[in-house]
Amino acid sequence: MKSAPSTTPAAGGGPDKVWVNTGSKTKAYHCQGDKYYGTTKQGQYMTKAQAESQGYHASKSSKACG
Repeated sequence: MKSAPSTTPAAGGGPDKVWVNTGSKTKAYHCQGDKYYGTTKQGQYMTKAQAESQGYHASKSSKACG
């Protein structure tokens, strides 16, 4: 059973950062404005380029990040 995300995003995000869900086997990241941005149980902020270079992709719930 998946746990609900926290409602308060982790500190350190911003318009140039995505939230990488490091606990996900699907290797997804979340863009600012997505309900999971900074709120999954495990994760970290990084640039979109860093995330993609490590094999992560935009989550289904994230629209294209700027």
